[in-house]
Amino acid sequence: MKMKTLFFHKFLFKTFLIFTFFFLIIFKICSAETFLFSLSTKGIKFGSFNMTATENVNQYRISSNFESSGILGIFTKIEVSSGAYGTIQGKNIYYPTEVLSRWKSLFNQKESKVKYKNKKIIHYEVLPFPRNNDYALKINQLDNTIDPLTVTYWLLKKRKIKNICRGEKLVSEGQTLIRVVFIKKNILEKKITCNGEFQFIKGFDPSKYKKKNYEFTLNYKKNDKSNKLFEVSNISFNSRIGIIKAIRL
Repeated sequence: MKMKTLFFHKFLFKTFLIFTFFFLIIFKICSAETFLFSLSTKGIKFGSFNMTATENVNQYRISSNFESSGILGIFTKIEVSSGAYGTIQGKNIYYPTEVLSRWKSLFNQKESKVKYKNKKIIHYEVLPFPRNNDYALKINQLDNTIDPLTVTYWLLKKRKIKNICRGEKLVSEGQTLIRVVFIKKNILEKKITCNGEFQFIKGFDPSKYKKKNYEFTLNYKKNDKSNKLFEVSNISFNSRIGIIKAIRL
């Protein structure tokens, strides 16, 4: 009887070790982050943005939703849902494979699809038709770019301190070209501030976009679950309508 009991205990212990081992492998291989921000300008809340991103070995997937309330005269009530997936090559280097977006307002509804291969856009489609832009670039002028959703995840994901405020990206939605760069990093105890710019390079109507560079600020705080990681707590950035603030909820 004692031998059977001892055998059973050993069997349970081994099962527990095996389960723990596979759990740790899965947890290490697949990581997920969720983001929820409240958006405001001039002290008035006008919308929200939420995003979920997962990484599994060398693959990533992102889904997001933006909603504006239409409370400001300059904003119409609008909803934008987007999704992207692609590959991860090296530390924090993301290459999209396909990006889908759907947006609707009270008077309009559109959807877009962008496909990539070998760091090049091979397909760009907007239904029922793309926006009218006499300065739009052709897709063969947009090599080595990533999409706006992927660059948003790249900016917001939690990081170790050595990886904060590093790198730059070329971004395109299929018509225009923007460079995202970091300019300065400030470290104060448990908080880090990154200052950078969205540089509007090509594809924009110069009569509407006389200003080429728009500043942004990322504020980081220590992650509650890991002292080695920092996460974005809030963002502010200049736009054509003024400074927009995004507070993480």
